[in-house]
Amino acid sequence: MKKIFILFIALISFSCGKMLEINPRASLSPSTVTGADAEKLLLGVYDGLQAGGTNFYYLSYLAEDLSADNLTYRATFFQHGEINSNAILVNNVLTARYYNGPYAAIRRANDLINIVEPLPDTQFNPTSRKNEILGAARYLRAYAYYKLVTLFGGVPITLTASTDNIPRNTEAEVWAQIIEDLTFAAANAANATDRNFVSRNGAKALLARVYLIRKNWTQAATLAEEIISSNSYQLTSNYAGIWTSGNSPEVIFQIRNTLNEGAASHGFFLTEPAWTNGGRFELPVDPTLVSAYEAGDRRRDGSIAPATAFSGQFQVIKFPSGLNTSDPFYISRLAEMYLISAEAAAERDNNPASGLARLNEVRAIRGVTATSLPARATTSMDEFRDFIQFERRVELAFEGVRWTDLKRTDKAIDVLPNVTDANQLLYPIPQAAIDINPLLTQNPGY
Repeated sequence: MKKIFILFIALISFSCGKMLEINPRASLSPSTVTGADAEKLLLGVYDGLQAGGTNFYYLSYLAEDLSADNLTYRATFFQHGEINSNAILVNNVLTARYYNGPYAAIRRANDLINIVEPLPDTQFNPTSRKNEILGAARYLRAYAYYKLVTLFGGVPITLTASTDNIPRNTEAEVWAQIIEDLTFAAANAANATDRNFVSRNGAKALLARVYLIRKNWTQAATLAEEIISSNSYQLTSNYAGIWTSGNSPEVIFQIRNTLNEGAASHGFFLTEPAWTNGGRFELPVDPTLVSAYEAGDRRRDGSIAPATAFSGQFQVIKFPSGLNTSDPFYISRLAEMYLISAEAAAERDNNPASGLARLNEVRAIRGVTATSLPARATTSMDEFRDFIQFERRVELAFEGVRWTDLKRTDKAIDVLPNVTDANQLLYPIPQAAIDINPLLTQNPGY
């Protein structure tokens, strides 16, 4: 790890000209990087999506659920309240972290890619490992841009170590870059079975979600079905066990955290002090989600529990480590692939029947029957769309997709009482970022 640290300092020194004169650059310059060093660089990119010195995940894993209708605001940090009410000020420290944090991972991924691409394959053992490392780095860069574009819209795309100010790219351009990186990762990343590391299936899973958002129904359905048919993952009736096992057969990719690596990000804010390793209980479950679960749905008791010290309120228990903050960040799970396949196939064919089988497989294993599906949802696409979003809400609650789901289906203004203007659908670009880079423009309405 000392070598990776020296290399990143060297890269910073190089990109900042004479601002930093640091001799250790000579200890490991980009021109002397080996395949073994590239492995260490890759660990640094993973770290950029954990704490990485930026506290990117300080609430940001939960931001979409708080902006949407899965979490609400109870306690002391007014910045949480701004996000909950979708009335965010341009100096909100949390949204500033969401904006700056992903760029830490992007910068590290860019450094790795630009250093490793010119290296001969023979420096790696096996030689295919070079493209596996590049595939993982490009996945992690794509995921960082995914977080940025879904919260802020178009953002500057940077693929080099340059520190020059650049303007914002369009949303379409950011999505195109994400798709390009994920397509490469899906073809070149390792066929890893360890769910804590990027794999080809992990890249396909995120790409399936991206295609769903971009309404490319055929590609979304195809990729989701490829993952399902790979038999590498398995739905489980023990929904609660997904969050406690640490290695659930449902998880396709998760970013693992050890103690304190999660930067006080999710369980810390969700569980009450009386809970095992309890947190601050800043963010209770929204009452509309509590009432949404159907009778017999195993996801209810696997996701939420009554707060003993706060009458009538519920806490999230999907991240049971609480104050220890060692729970993983769950990025992709098999159940989402079933729901993507169901939605995309129905939209592709303009026929609910094309999606019912996959939808009902998820419902059955969660303890709710296919017969509870509203009759019109078998014939009406509008009813089916509402039902699949209901199903995504209870299945993927607190996993960072609800806000984007409401926006991509044009339901945010209808569903959320505190969203009355389309300008609220994007977070403000932090004023501090605009002060540093005058080429940045602010999102409308801020």
